[in-house]
Amino acid sequence: MLGSEYGIFEKRQVFRGLPVPVDNSAIEPNIGSVTIYSIRMELKDKKGIVVGAIAVVVVIVLVFVFVMSGKKGAAPAGNLPGAANTSSSSAPASLTHLPVPADVVVPEAGAQNVSSSVAVPQVESAAAPTSDAKYRSFDIIVQDNEFMPATIDVNQGDEVNLQIGAVGGNYDLTQPDYGIHVALPNGKNEHFEFGATAPGKFLFYCSTCGGPAKGPVGYLVVVGT
Repeated sequence: MLGSEYGIFEKRQVFRGLPVPVDNSAIEPNIGSVTIYSIRMELKDKKGIVVGAIAVVVVIVLVFVFVMSGKKGAAPAGNLPGAANTSSSSAPASLTHLPVPADVVVPEAGAQNVSSSVAVPQVESAAAPTSDAKYRSFDIIVQDNEFMPATIDVNQGDEVNLQIGAVGGNYDLTQPDYGIHVALPNGKNEHFEFGATAPGKFLFYCSTCGGPAKGPVGYLVVVGT
């Protein structure tokens, strides 16, 4: 009994000490399944990456086309009244704003040898105690479809006073870049003041006479400082 019990005990010890046999036939198919699943997931991930990249490219192309079409269709900004374009470009900022001629000399009050087409200030004084700008007052009439004198020369920063009268008809004085529009009834004198803030050669005209093409025209020349 002891021998047989010992033998049984010994067999059980040996049995318990050995590694449990593994059924490879049950594992190998699982390994293959995992491998195939991994490959499929990898392919699916790559497909997703490709699709995402294509979507990004399409969005970039659409944004580019939209931006370019917006630039082509955008209209150039016009001049705001009283705020003329001060760009140094030689191209005119508008039909009524031209570059200042190089040989302009601003006449002082009482100046002689000045062209009859250029207004000479009747009054001239310092615009402010600490400024080089001046207050200049001019007398202008409009008669027989003509401003006389037709050119007013001032320096940038000057305060300008215009005394203007209409003779023989109803007129007006219009300068869009400076936002000026003054009605000039026949036989009446009007006066107005403004600051010559922006340099340039500014066309003024009578809008009720048909505009620059038909009515009287003149020029306000503001020489830059």
